[in-house]
Amino acid sequence: MDPTSIRPVVLADALPGAFESACLVECVDTSRPQRQPLPAPVPRAGEALAEFDREDAADRLVYLLDGLGCEAAREIRTGGGRRRYEVQRVVVAESQRLATSRMLAAAWRQGRQALLGTEQLGASSPRHVQRLVLAQAAWRAALLAAGQRRRGHLLWVTLRDQEIAAVLVRAARLLGVTAEVTRRPGCVVVTVAADEATALPATPPRLRLRAGSLV
Repeated sequence: MDPTSIRPVVLADALPGAFESACLVECVDTSRPQRQPLPAPVPRAGEALAEFDREDAADRLVYLLDGLGCEAAREIRTGGGRRRYEVQRVVVAESQRLATSRMLAAAWRQGRQALLGTEQLGASSPRHVQRLVLAQAAWRAALLAAGQRRRGHLLWVTLRDQEIAAVLVRAARLLGVTAEVTRRPGCVVVTVAADEATALPATPPRLRLRAGSLV
């Protein structure tokens, strides 16, 4: 059997970390036209899996990927003239680029389906508990990578397209927060009231992830 034809599945224990990783990449991915679903193109040799303008977002992705058994590292690229800037690049070992991309695509698909599903679940149901964990993972990624801003009574994140915005709106609802979406030229903005933002995840926890997340 051709292994490239096998649709990967992320195991339940690893899904929160893998889904958060996929959301981190999704928040900053500019390689695909808007509203084109994952997977993104597999990075070529020397090409970054994702690029951030914040060190903590890049470090978070490296930490998650390492926990999932992927060899990842953060690199810093500088640019600009008189006004210098730094880009935080996350790169994956060449031998793992394809497997990592397939894992992130599977995690995005599974996490998105879980969050956007309309099936009624009991509060103590394991699947409901998983939804809450995935909702926290999505917002944790967005608050790190999507350029969060605060002004007056609002907090907002700026995103690439409607797909990740829909996930965040649903995730916010599961966490007891009301989120609204506004379309702007070239981006989508998701806003929440600042007094409700305390219900969103803040400091990333040290997740216990299991290697070998694909079956």
